[in-house]
Amino acid sequence: MRSLLVATLLAACGMSNASAATKTDDKQNLLTPTQIQQDLQSFIDYVRLGYAYRDDKPTNFATFEQCVRHQSVAIKSKLQLSGRLNYCLEHWFDHHADVTPRPKDYYLPMPTATGLWAEWRDGQAIITAVPFAESAYQQGFRAGMQILRVDGTPIEQAIEQANTSGFDTAKSWVLNRLLTGKRKQTLSLEVRWQHKTEIKLLDIEAIVQDVIAEKPLLTQKRIGTIGYIRPENSLGNNALIGAFDLAMEQLKDTQAMILDLRHTPSGGNTEVARGIMSRFIKSRQAYQTHELVSIEREFGVKRAWQEFVFPRGDFQYDKPLIVLCNKWTGSMGEGLTIGLHGMGRATVIGTQMSQLLGAIYSETLPHSQLSYMLPREKLYHINGTPREAFMPDIVVKQQQHNQEQDATLQTALDWHNKNHAD
Repeated sequence: MRSLLVATLLAACGMSNASAATKTDDKQNLLTPTQIQQDLQSFIDYVRLGYAYRDDKPTNFATFEQCVRHQSVAIKSKLQLSGRLNYCLEHWFDHHADVTPRPKDYYLPMPTATGLWAEWRDGQAIITAVPFAESAYQQGFRAGMQILRVDGTPIEQAIEQANTSGFDTAKSWVLNRLLTGKRKQTLSLEVRWQHKTEIKLLDIEAIVQDVIAEKPLLTQKRIGTIGYIRPENSLGNNALIGAFDLAMEQLKDTQAMILDLRHTPSGGNTEVARGIMSRFIKSRQAYQTHELVSIEREFGVKRAWQEFVFPRGDFQYDKPLIVLCNKWTGSMGEGLTIGLHGMGRATVIGTQMSQLLGAIYSETLPHSQLSYMLPREKLYHINGTPREAFMPDIVVKQQQHNQEQDATLQTALDWHNKNHAD
């Protein structure tokens, strides 16, 4: 599972060390032609054997390999190599595949630095999610807006120009890549909303600053008789386990609990996720199924297993549990959601999650020392549903609700009051 903290992830994208980001061609970053070719071969071999979702994509592997090798003699430095590999990975349109550090002018990581979410539907680019009260929301963006142009270019043309794979199935992915943007970029978006057309500016830098701002490990509060806990993109920090235990102690007398996982775009690790799940069960239970695809590719022998959670702590919270999720519920946040759901412990309310494919493994190229992370294991709900296909019990379409309030949270409160009234 992804265990990168926000600071580490964004530093790899040149966000936390501006002086280092400008030194892209100093001698220590230069590579020989032989080193370049060996690193390219290592990368190609790993994707061929280890990338779990390779056969699920329409991408032709030979096309991907040709991209990696194209004009490779022109590559001289570590960051030039990173730029090439990241660009070629776009053939798989998988935002759980990544090479770091990235060139400073490359797209920011999705969904960590994504401020709003859009989908390509019936020939239109429609904003479907804008986190309530956060940066893009404060900039005036709302779910339901149709994007007509980006920086003056018709949106379909912009998508076609940026669509490395060329597949129609990648259009929504490319659209969100464009909207995530690059460091210190401001996007001019022409949008149609409530029968009016206007130009709105999406300040990428403001979104980034909000992501990297210092935050507590979690937010907790009481909403009447209901407890509320929201990890602040901290599922990769083992200190969250203790903080979560303390919050549970302080909220143990509540009549129900809301676990808000809508602020977990950077994922985390299984220790933290199991530490959280362990407070809501009374016996050992499986929470997800893993499949290591490379073993079957190499040896023709399928390998799959289930991972378990064990009760932990001074008490087990056995009252109703609601999990909130959205497009910023990523990787381990998704695993935590399907785990609590699969164990029959939670009602899930929100939208489809980030759809970050599988469990990533981090490897290092031998000469450039670039780190590359690709999904090597497929992951499933214990009922067999691929994690990326999971849908909440109650789907909240933001544009159908009053967007002057947190529609998902309000839906959860209304649902609890209706179904668990005294």
